[in-house]
Amino acid sequence: MKDIAKALKYTQRNEEVQNRFVKNVLARGNYKSESEVLDDLKRYTQRLIGYIDINRSDVAYGYARLDAFGHIYNRMLEHLANERVLRELLRDGKIMSEESMSEAEYKKIVQNVDQIMTGDQRDSVVSRLTQTLDRWQLGRLRNKLFNKPNAPVSYPFLWDTPQHDYVHWNGSASNGGLGPVGRNASKVIGVLATLDWKEKEIFSIPSNATTSFESSVDIHNLRRIETHLQKLQSPQWPEDILGAIDRHRALRGELLFNEYCSSCHTDIDRSDPDRRIVAHMSRVSDVGTDPVMAANSIYAIGYSGILRNQYVSLGIGNILLNRKAPAAILLTKASLNVMATPDPDKGFFQRWNDWIIDIAQASVQNEIMPSVKHGNYDPDTTVHSLASLNSYKARSLNGIWATAPYLHNGSVPTLYDLLLPKKRAGDPDDGEYRPDQFEIGSREFDPEKVGLKNSGYEGFTFDTNLMGNSNAGHEYASGKTAQLNGKILKPLTKEERLDLLEYLKTL
Repeated sequence: MKDIAKALKYTQRNEEVQNRFVKNVLARGNYKSESEVLDDLKRYTQRLIGYIDINRSDVAYGYARLDAFGHIYNRMLEHLANERVLRELLRDGKIMSEESMSEAEYKKIVQNVDQIMTGDQRDSVVSRLTQTLDRWQLGRLRNKLFNKPNAPVSYPFLWDTPQHDYVHWNGSASNGGLGPVGRNASKVIGVLATLDWKEKEIFSIPSNATTSFESSVDIHNLRRIETHLQKLQSPQWPEDILGAIDRHRALRGELLFNEYCSSCHTDIDRSDPDRRIVAHMSRVSDVGTDPVMAANSIYAIGYSGILRNQYVSLGIGNILLNRKAPAAILLTKASLNVMATPDPDKGFFQRWNDWIIDIAQASVQNEIMPSVKHGNYDPDTTVHSLASLNSYKARSLNGIWATAPYLHNGSVPTLYDLLLPKKRAGDPDDGEYRPDQFEIGSREFDPEKVGLKNSGYEGFTFDTNLMGNSNAGHEYASGKTAQLNGKILKPLTKEERLDLLEYLKTL
């Protein structure tokens, strides 16, 4: 995205490149004049630069990792902010300087903006802010409005997603009813859908008297993609490419799997059309893996802006959105409102007809019903409404061999390493441990340890000592993490680890 922003800025500065760009765009037939093309070039360059700026992270993600929740939260908060929020922050002396912004200076920033802030007006306000405030003021404003996206996670694999009861590493998305539509709508919010959220009088279902959530989010296509994913099955170990599975060793490994793993990771038939994947949720404190992603999903907050004084229905009851609210709850409401807004690009009758059909089919065709989470986690209460998010999901391990690196944050490079303990102070130096640093970026598969090649090349160095990158926890096979019953099993020997590894290849 940074490279795209550089290309856009270069196109504006270089006359030859700009002329070629304008000519090619006009040839597509969607713009009437050169000035329209240049106006949009400037507008979308600013939007992309703004997206990059508000999502600065202290932790470099590296390959195949992203703090998706952090990006989605920030983009949502950017578009929930209204004139009242801007007034509060820009008149705050702690953000601006010793002396807060004067009323005249403030009005210059928000000129031509009233309670209803359209997308174009938002672009103008952002442009004037960047021209008026110094970098320290902009930094303090950013820190007040947004949350640091500093908990990158490994990209989850997609097979069996529609068959889950709960989705995401922390089980934050129910797959029951219209859950998949809301889940996918929130993703599109985070990856640069065109959003034109504003306060005004509209008619929508459910009734939403003062806000409009028009956007480019296409509910029809999201539903089609989710339906298509129902056909996706996990990959099987390709013995003709990666080597034959030792069936005798795998048989011994199955016994170990039943003892060490099956209490959380259920076995399923990948081709069963009626399969269901029950996510087993475990408290972060119990499983011991890096806590930052789960903590951020609970403690990230933001200004409710155009959603202020609205209600959000959670399993524990309705929550009234105050001046500030947890970002997870704001996202629930925002995604619902996006779902409830028919496509603005279609005619009145077509938009409502298509919307009703899509919502009805999404609800009727989804065989997953809302259900209670499974596992050992802290339930949501009226005091701690997001307590259940402080947990991580264990799911069926079919196809697990193809999903390196491991743990939710991608901090362990291979399945063999996952069966080892993390080295701690006082541990003997001649033992086998998970690597504290390794390279990522290779696509060369390691069939022995089952993962991707993680040394001997110039890649991105994954440092497990950084915040959000811990490789601790989930050390059941090394006698460090207790089973659900509180019992700690004996550490596996190397031969037993190889037996279990061989069985995992068969899933």
